[in-house]
Amino acid sequence: MSSILAPTFSVISARTMSWPDYVSLTVYFAVSLAIGWWCSRRKRTSSGEFFLGNRHIPWWAAAISFMATATSSISFMALPARTYGADWLSFGSAPAQVLAGILVGVVFVGVLRRLKLTTIFGYLEQRFDHRVQLLGAGLGILMKVGGRMSVVMLLPSLALSTVTGLDVNVSILLMGAVTTIYAMEGGFETVIWTDVMQVGVTVGGVMVALVYMSSAVDGGLAGIVHSGMAAGKFRMVSMDFDLTQPTLWVFIGMFLGHIFTVLGDQPLMQRMLATADVRMARRSIVMGNVVGFAGSVMFFFVGTALWAFYHAHPDRAPAGAAGDAIFPYFIANELPPGVVGLMVAGLFAAGMGALSSAMNATAAIVVTDFQGTLWPAATERQRVRLARGATLAAGTIATAMAMWLAWRGTTSLWDKYLELVALIGGGFPGVFALGLLTRRANAPGVIIGALTSVAVTGVVEKFTACSAFLYGFVAVGSCIVVGYVASLAFPRSGAGRNFAGLTVWDRGTEAD
Repeated sequence: MSSILAPTFSVISARTMSWPDYVSLTVYFAVSLAIGWWCSRRKRTSSGEFFLGNRHIPWWAAAISFMATATSSISFMALPARTYGADWLSFGSAPAQVLAGILVGVVFVGVLRRLKLTTIFGYLEQRFDHRVQLLGAGLGILMKVGGRMSVVMLLPSLALSTVTGLDVNVSILLMGAVTTIYAMEGGFETVIWTDVMQVGVTVGGVMVALVYMSSAVDGGLAGIVHSGMAAGKFRMVSMDFDLTQPTLWVFIGMFLGHIFTVLGDQPLMQRMLATADVRMARRSIVMGNVVGFAGSVMFFFVGTALWAFYHAHPDRAPAGAAGDAIFPYFIANELPPGVVGLMVAGLFAAGMGALSSAMNATAAIVVTDFQGTLWPAATERQRVRLARGATLAAGTIATAMAMWLAWRGTTSLWDKYLELVALIGGGFPGVFALGLLTRRANAPGVIIGALTSVAVTGVVEKFTACSAFLYGFVAVGSCIVVGYVASLAFPRSGAGRNFAGLTVWDRGTEAD
């Protein structure tokens, strides 16, 4: 699943990629574009086709795509780096996120799926009003286009530049251009099927790397586990009541906050909205989280395997601290030509899955929430044209921002981005909690709660040593508490409106 660990890079020796590596990489990009071309042969005459694949996406494909969307190239690098340099104490973030996601699938998906939504923010319009809907939609676009998309492109490009010499801007342009082209031409259906392919490439590449690592360690996989256990590398639970470290109590808070973070994430929830019915939607979310958990275990284990490999061969370890580039360093310096290209493709694939999902989700928000509210008379042809334009604009802006960040330098900017996510957008998912769990919350109250969460989170970030894993809980929790109390100061919203089916207390039937 996605990581909030801040990537760091050191200057380490680079090995230039060979022609078989470029062939492997070219084949990967060609297959991605071919899937986009194949899907684009169907004329998309409605926004429902472009954003949801006409709600005919198989649940298992939606589940794999959910995992690809939640995971990114950041996880590909940051999770192995953490267990390489330390232990598995941060692993608690994985079950916290997975259990929260499964709870969403079991409890909340039925309510949302029956509303026939295109974006998750449409729920806010029905439950509150257009002001809340547009506030959430605007924040969603800001955090995806203005932050996550550019970072997902930038960080693997920096790592590849560090260990292979591949130009940063070339990597960014490749990721941005190829992803934008297939997402713009084929819409959501292309995003789903490229996600399925990209997960296969990523997992296959990691498995190949693990085979190479285990073959160079006495005892193979068992030897890696044995040496890791002896060195305390598998320590994963701390019961200390310390909110500044990754302890059990911190991850309980993370779990509580992440429930509504998932609910408010359009790229993730778009998967369940695109399935055939409530039952399939629920399966896609639950299985997507199960697959995501397996992916987290894999990435964490890679870090321990890297430690065991370099512990057995200290002369081959990087001269300095490689930071989050340690896995790319191993790929570039230990794997044979051709396989390096496959692994670099896996790194690109991990980023492009999250990137294409964010592009299509952004287009869905622009067309459904903004155009649908401000220009409801638009024809389907105009909506599809705007969808493609919004996808192109999102990809172009994110690519340009990634190149600008590369020019300016990234480590401190990434740290600031993490703070910004929790500060500005992190508390808004609490609005979904207030809508789904209470009948009393109203539009003025939840807006006050969302704005107050910015101040509360800012104080926690600036004046406490609280673990970053808790920022989401602080932001969402403060939004819920303040939003509910503030709602009591205003009359009940929408007098005479029917709120049946908009809370978990009135689920309706399972028919979809």
